[in-house]
Amino acid sequence: MSKLTYLTFILLMISQSLLAQNQSKGIVFDEMQWEEAMKKATEQQKLVFVVGYVEWSEPCADLAEYTLTDQEVGEFYNANFINLQVDMEDYLGLTLTDTYDVESYPVFLFLDGSGNMVHRGCGAIDSNDFIQMGKEAIGENPISVMQQKFDAGERSLDFLIEYSLTLEDACMDNTDFVNDYFAGTNQHDWMNEASWAMINLNVTDPYSEQFQYLIAYHDMFSLKYGKDTVDAKVFNVMLDQLIAIYEGSDLTLFATQALRQLMAEVDFKDKEQLMSLANLKVNDLKENWPTYAEYAIQVVGEQDVRDPDQLNEFGWKFYLFVEKAEHLEAAAAWMREVLRDYPDATYYDTYASLKYKLGAVKEAIKYGELAMQAAEIEGEDLMHYKTQLDLFKSGK
Repeated sequence: MSKLTYLTFILLMISQSLLAQNQSKGIVFDEMQWEEAMKKATEQQKLVFVVGYVEWSEPCADLAEYTLTDQEVGEFYNANFINLQVDMEDYLGLTLTDTYDVESYPVFLFLDGSGNMVHRGCGAIDSNDFIQMGKEAIGENPISVMQQKFDAGERSLDFLIEYSLTLEDACMDNTDFVNDYFAGTNQHDWMNEASWAMINLNVTDPYSEQFQYLIAYHDMFSLKYGKDTVDAKVFNVMLDQLIAIYEGSDLTLFATQALRQLMAEVDFKDKEQLMSLANLKVNDLKENWPTYAEYAIQVVGEQDVRDPDQLNEFGWKFYLFVEKAEHLEAAAAWMREVLRDYPDATYYDTYASLKYKLGAVKEAIKYGELAMQAAEIEGEDLMHYKTQLDLFKSGK
């Protein structure tokens, strides 16, 4: 063998070795049609494992970079499943979304050769949990088996807790599970351990029959299961509803007033914090700005609000709608603290606007100019900042 041929041979061997090493790391996803994957699953008596992703999701990107490329993850999944990766915004992905009621990404579907769901998971979970999820899928108690047990009448406390937590980990809708349980349980038994576990782990609608029952018998639940535990459940359900209202998914004055009325019917720990938030939202929707300002100051103080965007939202509304100097000074103080850690154009602008409304024109101009500079650096449209700065300089 000549030196050149020998060198070529060595390079080829190294290349093949590196290729084999790369292929051994992480999950190897098959490139095949859906029907072909189903057929292969039936022939090999394996489950099809589907990683459903979308391009714009950060959790999907984190999963792809870290978990899916982990060597131990790859070894387990390559040995036990037929692995497919599906863009959930493509035709196949949209079909899967509709068929399996997918609402969040990434989603992990374990399917048999007929397309029946055996197990499921979701989220950017780490390598160990990812392997554990796969073990559950091929173990004795995947979600499909739990469903069969529940349908057959299994209602033990341990089972209900395990099934509840498994559905939560899988990002699955538990509405049917909850409705079926309580429809088949006499209301006299809604305070037993199993029913309390179902309420505590699954009920999130403050207007549901189960939550209304918890409110009606709050004191008795507290005596039996501990006031702190029961109050924490009430607080979290109310808080989630308030968040939904604030984020606009239920943005109505009626919804806020109804929740405020519901909170008034029961005493629970930290109720005042939620009442302040509800009152803040009511006055925001009513455009009752003097009272809105009072509740905003109360909320920031009670809950030690530090989020710069939230404080900026308060501050800008104070600039636009609030007249009392004491309230404006409070908002300016919030924004001054924000600027210490976040020298952002928007925050400079809000602070400058508040100072201008307070009559501190020189300081308003100074921070208005800083807002302009920061906006230029950040590549923002300068029109708003220039308009505000011109206003400060004109003194009008």
